[in-house]
Amino acid sequence: MMMNFNDIYKEILTYVNDLDIIDTHEHLASSEGNRNLDNDFLTDFLSHYLSSDLISSGLTQEEYKTINDRSLPINERWLLVEPHWQNCRYTGYGRAVSRILDDLYGYKDMDSTNILDINEFYLKTHRKGYFREILKEKSKIRISILDNWDNSIPDPEFFVLALHINRLILPEDPQIIREYEKETGIIVNCFDDWLYLVTKYIKDKMDSGCKIMKCSLAYERSIEFKEALREKAESEFNTAITKVKKSARNFLFPKEKTVNFQDYMMHYILRIASMNKIVVQIHTGLQEGNGNDLRNSNPLLLTKIFLKYPDVVFDLFHISYPYFMEAGVLAKNFPNVFLDMCWAHIISPNASVNALLEWIDTVPLNKISAFGGDYLFVEGVYGHQAMARENISRALAIKVTEGIFDTIEAKKIAKMLFFDNPNVIFKLGL
Repeated sequence: MMMNFNDIYKEILTYVNDLDIIDTHEHLASSEGNRNLDNDFLTDFLSHYLSSDLISSGLTQEEYKTINDRSLPINERWLLVEPHWQNCRYTGYGRAVSRILDDLYGYKDMDSTNILDINEFYLKTHRKGYFREILKEKSKIRISILDNWDNSIPDPEFFVLALHINRLILPEDPQIIREYEKETGIIVNCFDDWLYLVTKYIKDKMDSGCKIMKCSLAYERSIEFKEALREKAESEFNTAITKVKKSARNFLFPKEKTVNFQDYMMHYILRIASMNKIVVQIHTGLQEGNGNDLRNSNPLLLTKIFLKYPDVVFDLFHISYPYFMEAGVLAKNFPNVFLDMCWAHIISPNASVNALLEWIDTVPLNKISAFGGDYLFVEGVYGHQAMARENISRALAIKVTEGIFDTIEAKKIAKMLFFDNPNVIFKLGL
């Protein structure tokens, strides 16, 4: 007897829910000991993603500031959240929080009658072993790739490092330059000094085992990195660094006046990546927060980069939402371009299913990674991976009902997407 969709979906999901998985992207503390224990439930759970939807719904910046004021009672602050929570509870961000509340905390909803109890439950999670409980036991994550911004080497039980390269390309804050100088022992007074510092900094991280880089400059500028003349890059940097060094105040490294320098540095770092077989993760598509310029993050802007550096493996983040069709074409055309569904399942569960349906039709299966939590707080990773397992299972079940493959093959594909592919792409050796 032919199985219906629900039966097929349940069979695949049962298998997928038991899989150990690889998490391609996180922003968690680099070790459990570095976890921020000063927050309460609202300040932690509104620190990432859901707050963007609440603000889109109408929550003002002043109200958001009040919500994060822990000197005020949490039940009073909740009253500012509640009407916007009702507007946002069915978005991907809202559903991730609901999943956490249900599965981990035992609450079907949050409102003024239970917010104090929920916060009390949250405070009890400030205990040793909670990282392991959530990441290893409940989420079945074998390892996560961590972008912790400061590039400190993370706890190897949970993480491998993705070296964040934004500040090597655009060191806007003078304090960042001073920190690099201190870490490398190289004092920067001119362009050659900076190139020397960047080369040494990356080499030192590689010597510590780092073999992945991450660029998220789509938040700051277009990801079209043109080939720039060294002379122009050098002139822009030397002008800026002279002002940084001489200024009594913190003179910010000028973003708009150093575009040639930024472009040159991206290419310089990609040459290092090419020589050393480093995988480069790039933020494409939607930027987190409110009011950014989406046009900066279209993956098609990277086409010349893909052509110029065929030996660099590029991992396109976030299904490039809403540009997942364009991302799929790039992965189809370029052997060195891969697709990453990190963050995507909570941006839009429906788009994630549709993206995978499209990609199965167009892209070799070995080029897709299914999950990256992309959260600041550990419970978010749990909620996201639960939704990811459901989305992937749903897409595969649709393909089974279309007769493209059977459930046995669907399970093999699920394991590829969640574990085998990222293990190979990022050379994890698991």
